[in-house]
This record gives sequence, C-alpha cells and structure tokens, in this order.
Amino acid sequence: MENSRGSRSWWIAAAILTGLYGVLAVVVRIAPNNGIDRSIFEWAAAWNVPFLDTTMDWMSWFTDLRPRLVVGLIGLLILVLSGRYRLAAVIAVVAAVTAIAANGLDLVGGIVAGRARPNGAPFLAYPSGHTLGTIIQYALGIYLVVRLTLHRRLLVPLVALLALPIALVGPSRVLVGAHWSTDVLGAYLLGVGTVIAVVLVLRAGEQRLADRGILEPLLQPTPDTPIGEQS
Repeated sequence: MENSRGSRSWWIAAAILTGLYGVLAVVVRIAPNNGIDRSIFEWAAAWNVPFLDTTMDWMSWFTDLRPRLVVGLIGLLILVLSGRYRLAAVIAVVAAVTAIAANGLDLVGGIVAGRARPNGAPFLAYPSGHTLGTIIQYALGIYLVVRLTLHRRLLVPLVALLALPIALVGPSRVLVGAHWSTDVLGAYLLGVGTVIAVVLVLRAGEQRLADRGILEPLLQPTPDTPIGEQS
C-alpha cells in the first residue's frame, strides 16, 4: 500500500511538472518579449570571460543531438561488453519510445509558444531541445548506474560526471545566445517530469520482465563480480 501511495505521489509530481511546462508555453505566447527574459539575456551577453565562453560553447556542442547519440551508443556498448545483452536491448527500446514522446511534447510546446530565438535562428525557441534531451538522457543514465551496483569508487565520480551536463546545459544555451531563460526553464520542467514518469514505468515493469526471463533484474550485479569491483 505504501509503495502504491509513493508511486501515486510521484505520478502527480510528474503531471504537475508537465502541466507547468504547458502553462509556461502559454505565458510565453502571451508575453514573448518579457522583461525578465530580456534582462537575463542582456546580463549574460555582458559577460566577457574567455574561459567561461569557451566552456559554455563546448558544453553547447557536447549536448547537441549527435554527441548525445554517441555517448548513448557507448553506454549501450559497455552494457553489451559486460554481458547485459537484454538489458541493453530494453534500454534502447525505452530510449527510443521516450525520445518520441518527449519530442512530441517539445513540438507541441514550441507551437503553442510560437516564439523566435534570440539569435534569430530559424527554429522554435521553446523549449530548449538541447536542455530537454540532455536532462532526460543523463538523468536516466544516473538512475541506471545507481541500479547497477557499482563500487562507490566508480559510482561517485560517474554520477558527478553525468550530472555535470544536466547542470550546465541550461546556462550554456542562454550564454551562447541560443535561447531565452524561460526556454530553458520549460525544458527543465518537462525533462524532470519525463524522467520521473520513465523511472516509474521502469520500476513497475522490471520485475515482470525479470520473471518472464526477458530482463536480468537491475538490482542484481552481473555474475561473479559487479562492474567496478574488479581488482
């Protein structure tokens, strides 16, 4: 009963975040050139720190779709090489379905907001696609590595490494002039809501898949020795 209540609370949280994303799209539609966005954009444009500019430019490139796909493929390859073939296949399917759903909500939000980008690029501004994709991919990556029973010496730095793009992608998109601050905020709202929903679905389906022999239980380490504990 407690697990059911907990799941219900998380589903409500995901719905609220997604709803706020929709509300923000309407607000942006009504006030596309609001003072808050302009003030933050002008403040960011006034920065003149070469190291910061270089870092944000690199992060903006790294969180683009193609580099993210490469990182995702490397992660799947690691699972395959560690013997988790079915887990890799399930993750690939989940990633594809999640991407389709998130891109659909991204497109709907962009059409509702109907906002141009600050740099004049011919793409919908709301929400930030870089930010949305990065949050979903790397947050789910963190969930996965935590569930894989890694040794702490490997787990802690790996989680920190995966969290870094999540923290920096939003600011990078504003600082390079590609998005308004509310574009980034909308992406964080939708991204976190999506991650919560996907994790809930994974948790609900894990044991059923394991009972049917389709998926190795995520809570179990690979045979012999968990990844990262090899001497």
